[in-house]
Amino acid sequence: MPPRIPCSLVPRPTTTTPPSTLLLAACRAFTTSTPLEGKHSSKQKLDQLLAKAPPYPYPIKTTFKQSWFGLYASKHVQFGNNIPNKKYIITRRRWYPNIKHKKLWSFGLGEWVTCKLATSVLRTIDKVGGLDNYLLSEKPARLKELGPWGWELRYRLQCSKTVQRKYNEERLKMGLITKEKMIDENIKLGVAQGVQEALPTYKQRRVKRKDMPKSFAERWKNTAEVNKVLFGEPWRTRRYVGRETAGERKAKTEAEQARVRRAEAVMARRKKENQERKRIEKEEKKREEEEHLLKLAEAQAARRGGAPTSATTNASSSNPTVSV
Repeated sequence: MPPRIPCSLVPRPTTTTPPSTLLLAACRAFTTSTPLEGKHSSKQKLDQLLAKAPPYPYPIKTTFKQSWFGLYASKHVQFGNNIPNKKYIITRRRWYPNIKHKKLWSFGLGEWVTCKLATSVLRTIDKVGGLDNYLLSEKPARLKELGPWGWELRYRLQCSKTVQRKYNEERLKMGLITKEKMIDENIKLGVAQGVQEALPTYKQRRVKRKDMPKSFAERWKNTAEVNKVLFGEPWRTRRYVGRETAGERKAKTEAEQARVRRAEAVMARRKKENQERKRIEKEEKKREEEEHLLKLAEAQAARRGGAPTSATTNASSSNPTVSV
C-alpha cells in the first residue's frame, strides 16, 4: 500500500497528465547508495578454491554441492519413502550423511584446520595418525574421497616447508639427492638443519594420578609425547582411564581363578584336619571307656576275695554289662 501524501503536494490532474502517473512519480523512492552485490554461487566458490591448485583428476558431482567444501569421503544424500504401517500413505524423505564440525591440528601447516567431515573420515584420521597423514596418502581411493576442498588443502600442505623437508629427507634415503644439495634446499626454505622435530604446540590435558591405573602409566606417557612432525602422531589426546586390554582382563581372570583354587585348597585341608581330630577324639573316648570297665571288673573281683583271671578279664572286656 503506498504511503499517504499530503494534498498540498499532489498536483491537480490536467488533461495532458493522467492521475496514475502523477501518483507513481510522487511515491518513487530515491537513494544515493550503491546496490549490493549478489552472493557468489557454489560454482564461483569452487572456482576460487581451485584457482591455484592443480586440476582435480576426478569428476565433481553437482547433485550434492555441500560436499565440495569438506571431507565427505564420497558420501552423498540418499532419497527414499516414508511408508507407515497402518495408513499406506507414501511421502518422500532424504537421508543426509553424519557430518561433524571439527578443529584438527596440522603439523605441516602449523595451524588448526576447521573443517566439516564425516564420522568415517574422523575414524580414518585417528587410525592413520593425524590429518597430515590422511591428506598425504597416495592411494587413488583416498585421493578420490578427498573432494575439491581436501585436494586444495593437500596442495597447500605439500607446498609447506615441513613437508618439503620431509620429502628431501626421503629423497636422501633413496639416493635421489646428495646431502649438500639437500642442505642447500633447506637453507632456501629457511631451515639450515634438515628435518627438525616439532615441539609441542598445545598443552596436553593432564590426568590425575589417582584416576589413572598403574598398568596404563607407561602407555599414557608414550602416547602423550610429541615425537615426530608428521608420521605416527595422535591427532587428539587419548584418555585411557577406565579401559583395559585383553591381556589385563585375562590376567585378572587368572588371578581370580587362582584365588578360588587357594580358597578351595584351604577349605579341603581344614575339613581333613577336622575329620582327623574327630577320629582321634573317638578313639580316646573308646579307650577311656575300656579302662573304666576294667577298673570296675577289678573292683568287683576284689570284693569277692580273688584276683581276676585272664579269662575273667577277657569276659569282662567282651561283656561290658556288670551287675553291682
